Amino acid sequence: MHRLVILFCALWSAALAENSDDYELMYVNMDNEIFNGLHPTEEPTPCDCRGEHSEWDKLFIMLENSQMRDSMLLQATDDVLRGELQKLRAELGPLSGSLARPCALAAPTEARLARALEELLQASRDASRRLARLEGAGEQRPEEEAGRALGAVLEELRRTLADLRAVQGWAARRWLPAGCEMAILFPMRSKKIFGSVHPVRPMKLESFSACVWVKATDILNKTILFSYGTKRNPYEIQLYLSSQSIVFVVGGEENKLVADTVISLGKWTHLCSTWNSEKGHMSLWADGELVATTGDMATNHVVPEGGILQIGQEKNGCCVGGGFDETLAFSGRLTGFNIWDHVLSKEEIRETGGAESCHIRGNVVGWGVTEIQPHGGAQYVS
Repeated sequence: MHRLVILFCALWSAALAENSDDYELMYVNMDNEIFNGLHPTEEPTPCDCRGEHSEWDKLFIMLENSQMRDSMLLQATDDVLRGELQKLRAELGPLSGSLARPCALAAPTEARLARALEELLQASRDASRRLARLEGAGEQRPEEEAGRALGAVLEELRRTLADLRAVQGWAARRWLPAGCEMAILFPMRSKKIFGSVHPVRPMKLESFSACVWVKATDILNKTILFSYGTKRNPYEIQLYLSSQSIVFVVGGEENKLVADTVISLGKWTHLCSTWNSEKGHMSLWADGELVATTGDMATNHVVPEGGILQIGQEKNGCCVGGGFDETLAFSGRLTGFNIWDHVLSKEEIRETGGAESCHIRGNVVGWGVTEIQPHGGAQYVS
C-alpha cells in the first residue's frame, strides 16, 4: 500500500512537469537512451552532470528510497519478531522441561484408562443387547408356551368331551336314571305285555301330578305310557307318545293337551303331567322344562275311583277285562313312576327329574313301594 502511494505521487509530479514552460520534448530510441531534443547525428553539448537532477532522476531516486525504506522496515520487523520468539523460547524452555516427565508418565495411564473405558462401554452395550434379547425371549416364550398349553388343554378337553359322550351313550343304553335301582322292561310290542299298578290310595282325584322316566325303543302313532279307566270311561287319564308329540288326556279325548316334543329313541326322558279340576289347568313337562299348558280342561271334573291303572297299554272296550290293541303297546323301559294327589310346583317337578331323585315317591303311587306287577313277558331289570 505504501508503494502504491509513492508511485501515485511520482506520476502526479510527472504530469505537473509536462505542463511547465521549460519542459522540452524528449525522444527515446530503441536502445532506451534518452536524448534532450537533439538529433542523434548531432554531437551533444557538454554538460555538468553534477548539476540539478531531472524529474525522471528525482522519480527514480524516490522509488529507490521507498524500496530501501520498506526493506529497512521489514528488516526491523523481522529483528523484533526474532527477539520476541527467542524470549518465548527462553521462557517456555524450563516449563516444557518440567512438564515433560509427568506427561510421559501420564500418557500410558491415559491410554490404559481409555482402553478400560472403551471395554466398559462395549460390555455395557453387550449387556444391553443381551438384556433386550432376554426380554424379547421372555415376552415371546410365555406367549408361545401359553399358546401351546392352551392348545394342549383344548385338545384334552375335546378328547374328554368325546369320551364323556361315549360314556353317556353307553350309560343311556345300560344305566338307569336318577339313581333308580330297577326298571320294567317291555321287550316288544304285544297285546299281552303290560304292567298292572295297585295304588296305595283310591284314585278319586280332583287334581294330581304324574311323573315317569321313559326310554322308548319304538314309537308309533299312539304308544301308551300309562292309562287309568273305569267301566263308564276307559280314558279317564292317559299319557301317551306319538311320533311328533306327547299327549295328556283327562276325562276323555275331548280334554287333551298336546306338546310338540319329539322323544329321542333309546334315551331316558323324564315326563310329568299335572291337572287341577277347579280351573281345568293342565300342563306337560319334559326334563324339567314346561313344554305345554292350557286351561278349562275337564273343569270341575272328578276322576272316579274303582278303575284300573296300567302301564304300557290301555283298556280297550266298554268294560274291565276287555282286550288290548297291539299297536298301542309300549316297547322299551319305564322307571320312577309316581302319582300325587295334588299339583306339584315347578321346583318339585324339577327335583323329581334330578340326579339321585328316584327316592322321591308319590303318595298315590310310589315307585319301589307301590305294587306294580309285570305281565306277558314284561320284567324288572336292574
